[in-house]
Amino acid sequence: MPTAYENIPIAGGDTSQPRAMAKRLDLIERHLRPSAKRFLDCGCGTGEYVLALIERFGLDAYGVEFEVEKIQQAHSKMALRNRVTRGDLQAIHFASCTWDYALLNEVLEHVPDDRKALREVYRILKPGGLLFIFSPNRWFPFETHGVHLRQSDRRVPHWVPFIPYIPVRLGKIAFDYWARNYGQRELAEMANASGFFIVDRTFVWLTFEDISGRQPHLIRAAKPLLRLISNTLERVPILKRFGVSQVLVCRK
Repeated sequence: MPTAYENIPIAGGDTSQPRAMAKRLDLIERHLRPSAKRFLDCGCGTGEYVLALIERFGLDAYGVEFEVEKIQQAHSKMALRNRVTRGDLQAIHFASCTWDYALLNEVLEHVPDDRKALREVYRILKPGGLLFIFSPNRWFPFETHGVHLRQSDRRVPHWVPFIPYIPVRLGKIAFDYWARNYGQRELAEMANASGFFIVDRTFVWLTFEDISGRQPHLIRAAKPLLRLISNTLERVPILKRFGVSQVLVCRK
């Protein structure tokens, strides 16, 4: 059963910090095929992944982004001026069956109609094309996007544990959510319902690069140890399922 989020605005953060980006690119690389080159980053932000896909893998990569300010930042890089365009993932402005790969990198949870976005990505992919989804994992005990208290609009600190474990239908009595957080079965069922077949699934743990911009001082001081623990847990079969993000590789 889907969670009962309401009125999710178009928004998004940035996972282009070096460690997080390298981890995600390594996962993508495992599934690239020599004969398939066209790659669309859906919700590409300032285009850092588009640039990396071109430079690291030699892909014919492009990006679609909704926020004008991020597009302007992308266009400040000469290599991206003709590769990042404005668009809405609920109505992608490309013809059907024209892309080998698509990426939804911590984006789906910010789209007002996430299921429509998945159907649109399915439409633009070629038969056999791959979609890479990186998205929040409700098994992770902290709400990385943060929530606000309904009565006071005060932000609940990121380090308050177990908020994702509260069913959304109950949580929204006390909290305002501005982004979704998906159960593992829920995200997989959404992908299947859009027509995708899941060919791989894994999880990524934190890199402690202060992606939220609200990292407590204690965390900053303990980064080396925390990264060691995080990278270790990411490889443990059962415990890795509690990572901050879940990763699905889906075939059309």
